[in-house]
Amino acid sequence: MTNEISFFQNPEGTQEEILEATFYALRQHGYADLTISKIGDEFEKSQSLIYHHYDNKDELLVDLLDYMLEQVESQVPLPNQSPEEYIEIIVDEMFGTNGNNNLEFTQAIIELRAQAAHDDNYGRLFRRSDDFIRKQIARAIRAGVDAGAFDVENPSQTAALFHTVLIGIQTEQITSDEEPIDYTRAEFQRYIENCLFPE
Repeated sequence: MTNEISFFQNPEGTQEEILEATFYALRQHGYADLTISKIGDEFEKSQSLIYHHYDNKDELLVDLLDYMLEQVESQVPLPNQSPEEYIEIIVDEMFGTNGNNNLEFTQAIIELRAQAAHDDNYGRLFRRSDDFIRKQIARAIRAGVDAGAFDVENPSQTAALFHTVLIGIQTEQITSDEEPIDYTRAEFQRYIENCLFPE
């Protein structure tokens, strides 16, 4: 397997190995053309083990999505620094300028997010994860308001904007060149300076 993704470098047990194989098969074939057989081609053990754990492709993909979103949630920065520094870190994370941006991971997340329009098993997991991320950002913004660093009336609304921009940027990263992303970052930075910080 090539282009290893960091969170799959040391899979623990057969089930994580199956999820790893599913991730690479999804990246190679896309959702529509993905089959258990193609996942088996990426799996180093017997394909029968896949059927031992999962009944069908979507059951497996929902489990993969749950695993991936847990990784996303675990990487949301904790507010262990000043509110201003935290916002800078969040913006770097959003726009992939921190060196941790992984395009293959982003492509898989966006492809699975599209399935949420038709399957609430996917939608339920995205709602849980999106809510967690928004609350983490809102908590940091609220702490900044309490410290006098930010001038924000509703931290939850501001966090929702941050999160919506994040999802849009993830889509741009897999469909556009860098220029629109650079423009968006410049404009978003202007919003932060004009709308978050007290005059």
